[in-house]
Amino acid sequence: MARKFVETVNRHGGNATLVELPKIGIYGNTHFLMQDLNNDELARLLNAWLQTNCISLP
Repeated sequence: MARKFVETVNRHGGNATLVELPKIGIYGNTHFLMQDLNNDELARLLNAWLQTNCISLP
């Protein structure tokens, strides 16, 4: 379903990226990413995506 969601968003002009954490070497996460012990690693990953896509936060 995640792949279909990303395809649909992108087909309609959005910019979605599917990241499968184990495929990039990040293991053991739950659905509460910012509560996981490696939340700093996840925050860096999200920040890099935001910067790559020219999205700045206030």
